[in-house]
Amino acid sequence: MVKYSFQLENFEKWLTDFAVAMNTTVKDRVITIPSHLGTGTILAQNVNQHLSYAVMNVKLEHDLELYRETGAKGFSISFNQVEVQKEMQVGHRQQLVTDKRPFRNDIFLTDPRDSAFLKISAGSQVKRLLIVCSHELALQYLPKDVFDKLDSFARNNSSSENPLFINLSHRTMLKEVFEIKENDPISQIKRLSGIIHLMEKLLHSFLRQEQSALPRTVKKNDLESMQHVEQILSSKLEGFPSLESLAQEVFMSTSKLKNLFKQVYGHTLYDYYNKSRLQRAKDLLITGQCSIKQAGSEIGFSNLSHFAKAFRKEFGILPRDLVKGR
Repeated sequence: MVKYSFQLENFEKWLTDFAVAMNTTVKDRVITIPSHLGTGTILAQNVNQHLSYAVMNVKLEHDLELYRETGAKGFSISFNQVEVQKEMQVGHRQQLVTDKRPFRNDIFLTDPRDSAFLKISAGSQVKRLLIVCSHELALQYLPKDVFDKLDSFARNNSSSENPLFINLSHRTMLKEVFEIKENDPISQIKRLSGIIHLMEKLLHSFLRQEQSALPRTVKKNDLESMQHVEQILSSKLEGFPSLESLAQEVFMSTSKLKNLFKQVYGHTLYDYYNKSRLQRAKDLLITGQCSIKQAGSEIGFSNLSHFAKAFRKEFGILPRDLVKGR
């Protein structure tokens, strides 16, 4: 097991101390996970004295235990996409919540003045974007009443088992951040742009009091069921599952499923599925992994013109124009 206790000041210092805990070194602000502990990398960057971030993309061969001790005031944001092998534990050392769901797609907005504990079991695939922002920076850009609401929410939810919620737009932007290559000469600019965009989306969700951003209004069991359905819709892109099969999967009526999913994600089941598969096709075309016809077929379109029409409706551009500009 790897154990790491820290006070969160900035992520470059956090990474340096984490490297010591793993008996490795930091090179160009990046740790490569030692082979006996797993695979993957952790990157950290201090933008300035008020804003810092880390990007963690690893697969664990041993349990990982992180304990954040009480530190300086500020805002700590973590976007988490974890394929859990056994279980996760979240909370305080004195009060832990054990989660055995196979997937975690959530956001924690907390205050570093409050301690926090996270344990992830061996075999898990962990993608985390971690951000720490000072109160001074937040006050520079936010009205005082908005800042006070955000501060109160962060303090009151530091030990909550109900995190914020990763929606489709978060997922798309996170994918872009995780896939930035370090040999890209403008990688730092791209990453910072994506992070600022994610923070903007999260703040807009908070201010609009969207159900997708405030799942405390949804029962915990129902929220877990919607996360399971969302995972199905995001992974099985070759054909839309029937409402009946989805409802049976989470043991609820089709009407409750439709209403609850719309409440949590802001989209109907089919709209969410369709946006997810079209984004997948766009990714395939951008990276040149397949032809337009193959991309359409990959996500369930047998008719090329229908695929092109749906693609243009979603992105405002035809697939062939996207390929030309590649």
